[in-house]
Amino acid sequence: MSSNWKKDLDDSLRIVKNGFMTGDIHTEFTFSSEKDDPNAEVKNALKKRRLYLLAFAFFPAFNGIIGGFEEVIFRLLHINPYDAVPMMIRYASAFLGTVVAIRFIKNWRGQSRDAKAAYDEKIMAKAVQEVMPGATLLPDDCMDGMDLYLRGVVPDFDDFQGSYLINYEKGGKACAFSNLTLTRREKDHNDRYYNKAVFVGQAYVLRYKSQMQGTVRIMTTTQWMGRERLDGFKKWDKDREEKIETENQSFNEQFDVYATDAHTAFYVVTPVVMERLLAMKAKYGSFGVAVNGREIAIALCSRYYLFEPPESYQEIENISVEKSADEIRQMLLFAQLLEDTINGRTAAS
Repeated sequence: MSSNWKKDLDDSLRIVKNGFMTGDIHTEFTFSSEKDDPNAEVKNALKKRRLYLLAFAFFPAFNGIIGGFEEVIFRLLHINPYDAVPMMIRYASAFLGTVVAIRFIKNWRGQSRDAKAAYDEKIMAKAVQEVMPGATLLPDDCMDGMDLYLRGVVPDFDDFQGSYLINYEKGGKACAFSNLTLTRREKDHNDRYYNKAVFVGQAYVLRYKSQMQGTVRIMTTTQWMGRERLDGFKKWDKDREEKIETENQSFNEQFDVYATDAHTAFYVVTPVVMERLLAMKAKYGSFGVAVNGREIAIALCSRYYLFEPPESYQEIENISVEKSADEIRQMLLFAQLLEDTINGRTAAS
């Protein structure tokens, strides 16, 4: 009987552990073997971070159990729990719990930093070099949000942050992209300020050279596939830009085009380009583009970040340099498709 009770308890604890650690009670939580898995060091660092989160989730319950145990002891000994000595014990217990919690949070933050550093060095840095030899990776840096706003490809904002800035050369020309978040301070219905994310996605600057004079701005204007529209762009400068209407009504309904003049606009926004941009919007969602004779600036409102260290157990298990390299290639593919579209090239060419 006792062995069955112990087995049931062990099974219950294992189910709870697996549920918290993996999100699936049938998936066994295990640390990766460095002998069998070249990415074991990174995976285990991220799994340890999850262990800290599990322990932190149970910390209040543990404190409650200690408090309840103290209450039972006081009653068994017929001690008034509000006398001086019991109150001193309670205060000492609370103080000790606070110290342990602070120490625990400090260790968790340290483990999180170590896990991210390992992921950046052993996964992302290798993936970048595999796809773009010679490129530089700055995990905690991002594109300049104000520069992108002045180009007219992102909404108005009050603050910006991002990650995984990658600088590289293509055809001898410097290019860059990163994750980017823009936030704007707004009031709720109670007149309290809060930070609203007005853009979450990726930003690119591709340098190239064409014969085009002036500038052209193209951005999506309508909600698409459930994504919030990109509103509040740099306002139309009537002294320097014209609002362009094309003969493609569907394009006009889904894109706004501003250009130095109509001739410059139609140098870029040809019938073929319009069809491709509509197709790209259907696939990728909302984005803004600014083109001049030297650069193409792109802001893709994907509503998610790329390259971030995974959180779930299943994603941690699937970490690999190859997977991250594929993410980089997909990011480059969007930029290449848009660059080819603006330049009038086809995939075959």
